[in-house]
Order: sequence, then C-alpha cells, then structure tokens
Amino acid sequence: MESLTRRYSGAVTEFRPGIASANRPRLGPFASLLNEVPHDQSALDDLAFAYGGLPAAERGALVQAVVQDANNPSQALLALIAVEEEPTLQRRIAGLIQRHTRIDKSAALEGTEAEGESRLVQSVPGLWSESLHVAWKLSKISTIKIEAPTLSKIDGHLVPVATAVDRLVPLLWQHIRAGGQLPEGAERFAGFFSPV
Repeated sequence: MESLTRRYSGAVTEFRPGIASANRPRLGPFASLLNEVPHDQSALDDLAFAYGGLPAAERGALVQAVVQDANNPSQALLALIAVEEEPTLQRRIAGLIQRHTRIDKSAALEGTEAEGESRLVQSVPGLWSESLHVAWKLSKISTIKIEAPTLSKIDGHLVPVATAVDRLVPLLWQHIRAGGQLPEGAERFAGFFSPV
C-alpha cells in the first residue's frame, strides 16, 4: 500500500489581522475604562484628568485611541475637548465629535433686523450642550459669545435653524469685515452655516 503524504500547497492561507489593524478594537484596561465612561462619572473624570496632563503629541494619540477603542466615543471626546487648550487639537476633536455623534441643532430668534438676539444651540442628547449667543443693536453686533451648557437652553421664539442663520450671516459678515473678533471656539458652530 502506498503511503499518502499530505503536503501544504500554500494556496489557502488563514486570515489573521495585524496587531495594529484599525478595524480591530484593543482589549484590556483602557478599552474597559472607555466602556465605563457612559456609566461612571469618576471614569470620565479620570480620563479627562489623565488627558490634561499629557504633552500635545500624546494627547493626539490618546484621542485616536479613544475613537478606535470605545464602543461609543461621544462622551469621552466631549470630556477631552472640555480640557483641551490647543486650538488644533480642539478642531480635531470637534470634527470627531461631529463624525461619531448625533448632534441636535436648534435656534431661537427675537427682534428685527435692526435690533434683536439669537441663540444657536447644539447638543448631544443627554450629555452636553452649548450655544452661540448673538445680540445686535442698530444692525451691528453688540454681543457675541459662547455660553456654557447651563445657559445653553433656548429662551425665546423657536425658529428653523435656517431662519436664524439667514438673519445672522449678514450681521456676522459685517462684524468680521469691520475687524470684529469671534469668540474662541466659534468654529464649533460652523456646521450651522454649512450647506447640508
């Protein structure tokens, strides 16, 4: 009887993702911490505290790790942007929040073209909100500021976001052309003024 010998031809290979595969979440204590963030305020505080103590390059890497490892990175990203002071990283985190989170937008508008006020509010339901408050007199902006979450509620006449934006665009354009400044963080409200 002839002996049967099996030889591997190499035609079939077992697929095994690389250790650094972007599609493969990490496991371990960091991923466990991120999964606790939505349910545990102290885990959220710990993450923000640790993040705030890192140099900029390491903070950027931590942001990427949060996005890669968290089942839902929304709340962790919101905690990180709250302590981030570097404008470039703030913009990056804001973009990631917009990509990974459902952000609700609403608007209030009071007054006329000559005098009035408006609030543009963006929020992540149940987690966070902020508003851009703009007031004007004699068709010139008198106040423009970003309000803290506790003040970011809509008071006044609710209107479609497009209605408020249509009123604000000429005022903001005039304000900027006259050398007026926008408050730090105003870029987070760019989504209100972008075509959908």
